[in-house]
Amino acid sequence: MKILITTPLGNVGSATLSALAAHPNRPELTIIAGDWNPEKNRAQLAPLTDDVVLFDFAKPETVAPALVGVLRVLFVRPPALADVETYFRPFVSAMKQAGVQQVVFLSLEGVEGNSLTPHHKIEALIREAGLGYTMLRPGFFMQNLTTTHLAEIRDRSQIFVPAGNGRTNFVDVGDIADVAAQALATGRHLNTALTLTGPEALAYSEIAEILTDILGRKITYVNPSMLRFIWQKVVREKMKFGFVLIMVALYTVAKLGKAATLTDTIARVLGRPPKTFRQFAEENRGAWVR
Repeated sequence: MKILITTPLGNVGSATLSALAAHPNRPELTIIAGDWNPEKNRAQLAPLTDDVVLFDFAKPETVAPALVGVLRVLFVRPPALADVETYFRPFVSAMKQAGVQQVVFLSLEGVEGNSLTPHHKIEALIREAGLGYTMLRPGFFMQNLTTTHLAEIRDRSQIFVPAGNGRTNFVDVGDIADVAAQALATGRHLNTALTLTGPEALAYSEIAEILTDILGRKITYVNPSMLRFIWQKVVREKMKFGFVLIMVALYTVAKLGKAATLTDTIARVLGRPPKTFRQFAEENRGAWVR
């Protein structure tokens, strides 16, 4: 069973590679990492893969060669690429032509009712192509607080997001990856959409309290206006405007109270409870230490 992992150095891609390496079916799998710079990243990816090949959503000529013989794909959209017609319609068509049997797509919780996101359009493309699919629809990554929001927490002791008092069902990337690995290694969950959440929905003020307790210094939740948030991210932090708009859309969902729904999907699929935010924060305490 030949499996292609796209965006293999991203949060979910790298965690899925680790989960596949530990899966009982690993001897039956041929795992290919599709990377934009295989020569540079081969040494990092080689221990968990059988091969590292050139693959870049922005370079259509790399797609078909990477898909030769592939039957299952982990499809993770790079955050910087949002133009679905330019980057992802050709990829979906190429998967269809290559005979891919199952696409495990990293989507987004609530995407079925949020047509403004690239994920919504990509899900539609996969279905229209008649590809077998497993849509993973996670809540907000716990790891975003150790990546996207790392500097503001570590350096300014702030959580700077426009989410109001809404609650969010944070989920650990490791739990998402374990579900993805199960689907890729076994072919289960075919033609299903799985909404993945942690065991609790927390307001950002509660996240700040947990971090305050664990770090031993005051972490403050700043609830900026949308305009102030956009200005901070685009002008001061030099983030791409399109990416920031996607962030705004996600935080608006939380602010409206629509990100608090909890599911038992991870427990049902994996036979164990999902990680709590406190567990995650204790494990990653060092990331926020000055």
